[in-house]
Amino acid sequence: MLKEEVKIIIKVDGFETTIKGSKDQTILDTALENDVEAPYSCQGGACATCIGRLVSGNAAMQQNHILTDEEIDDGLILTCQALPLSNSIYIDYDDV
Repeated sequence: MLKEEVKIIIKVDGFETTIKGSKDQTILDTALENDVEAPYSCQGGACATCIGRLVSGNAAMQQNHILTDEEIDDGLILTCQALPLSNSIYIDYDDV
């Protein structure tokens, strides 16, 4: 079965990059595989270095040890734990 392709637009350090990913790979892993210099550290959902704002689309975090429900409701996600749920998403690392 073919993986469902996802369009991911990432804004980091004032630059937007559009990459292709899949729904079974985290946003951060997809970004790093495509040479996007996204911020990260622990990759375990605990340090908050990879926080980004989900501007459009939907994603679900596999784990979350640091964000409050209010922060999540405000659109913040841990990109090391977030899997895309929609076919197109926009992540802004600058607006956190």
